[in-house]
Amino acid sequence: MPEFTASERVVGRNSEYVVGERLGEGGFGLAFVATAADGRRVVLKQLRVARMGDWKAMELFEREARVLASLAHPNIPRCHEFFATDGARAVDPADIAQLGGDASLVLVQDHVDGASLAARIAAGERMTAAQAEALLRELLGVLDYLHGLHPPVVHRDIKPANIVVTPAGEPMLIDFGAIQERLRRDSEVGSTTVGTFGFFPMEQVLGKARPASDLYALAMTMVVALTHRQPDELPIDPETSKVVVRSACPGLPERLARALDGMLEPAVGRRLASARDVLVVLAGDALQRRENSLPVPAARSLPPAVYKAPLYTGGAAALLLYGFFFDAFSETDLVALSFVWLPLVLFGLGARLNDSIAGGLRWAVLGTLLLGVFILGVFPAL
Repeated sequence: MPEFTASERVVGRNSEYVVGERLGEGGFGLAFVATAADGRRVVLKQLRVARMGDWKAMELFEREARVLASLAHPNIPRCHEFFATDGARAVDPADIAQLGGDASLVLVQDHVDGASLAARIAAGERMTAAQAEALLRELLGVLDYLHGLHPPVVHRDIKPANIVVTPAGEPMLIDFGAIQERLRRDSEVGSTTVGTFGFFPMEQVLGKARPASDLYALAMTMVVALTHRQPDELPIDPETSKVVVRSACPGLPERLARALDGMLEPAVGRRLASARDVLVVLAGDALQRRENSLPVPAARSLPPAVYKAPLYTGGAAALLLYGFFFDAFSETDLVALSFVWLPLVLFGLGARLNDSIAGGLRWAVLGTLLLGVFILGVFPAL
C-alpha cells in the first residue's frame, strides 16, 4: 500500500486512526502524528514491506517490534498495538502473507508532548548542573530497565533529538529505530554504522554495541546539552581521544563530573559498565576497582627457620640413610629408621602450609601414627 496521507483513516485491530502531519522518515518507513478513535494523539510508524528488501528483514523487524511493544516504563512511549494492513483490513503481523506484497506494518505509540533536548538547545535554553543531574538520574533509570531485560534492549541512538522533555519536566526516551537498523544490517551487506555520529562509541562502529554503549551516548548527550557544543567541538585529550569533561563543563559538582567522565571512557573495558554503577558514583561513592576485589594473600607470621630447619634436616637424614647407608641396614631397620626423618619432614611441611607450629605438630603426630600402624600391621605381612 502507498504511504499514509493527511486525513486518511487507518483501521487497526484495536482502534481507528486519522492521520495527521508527517513527522519524518527513517529506518524502514515513515512516522505520522495521528488521532485515535478515543481522541488521544498517537504516533503511527508505517513500515512498508516493499521497502524492506526481503522477507528476512521483515521477519527480523517484526521480532524486534514485538520487543518494543512489550516495553512498559513511564519514560518510554507506550505501544498500543502492532498490526499489518493493506489499507482495507488489519491483521496480526504473523499473518501478513494474507495481505499480499504491498502491505505495511504499523506500530502505534503514544505521542509525547514536549520539546526534545535538541529543540531546547537550538532555542538557546540552558540547563543548570542540578537540572542536568536530575535529568541524567531519570534517564539512567530508563537504561537500567532496558538493560535489565532478557535479553537486554540496547537503544543504540541516544542523542538530544531522541530525548523529549514533557511540560511536567519528565524526560521520555523515544525512537528505537536503531534497533531495526541493527537487524537490517544482519541481513544486508554494509550499513555497519548504527547511531548518530559523535554520540556513539568505538565498539558500536564495529557492530559490538552493548549496554555500556548507551551510557557513552547518554553522557555525550548531557555534555552537549550543558555546553551547546556538538561532539566534534568539545575539548579532547590528544593522547586518549577522550572528551575532557571538566574543561568542557567547568564548575560541575565533582560527583557529576566523575560520573560523566566515567561514562565517556573511549575503551569500553574502562567505562562504567552499568546504569547502576553511574548512580553509585552520583551518590558520591567510589566504585571498587575489579582487581581490588580479588583476595589478597595474608602475610605469613611464622619465621621461616621454624619450618625450614626440620624440613631440611629430615630431608638430609632420609638422603643419607637411603643414599649412602642403604646397604648397611636390613630392610626392617630401614623401615624402622623412618621414625628418624619422617616426623621432621612432616612437621616442616605442616608448619609451612598452616603457618603455625600447631599445624606442624598435627602433621608430625598423624604421620608418626600412620607409620606405626604400617610397621606393626602391614609390614610384617609383606
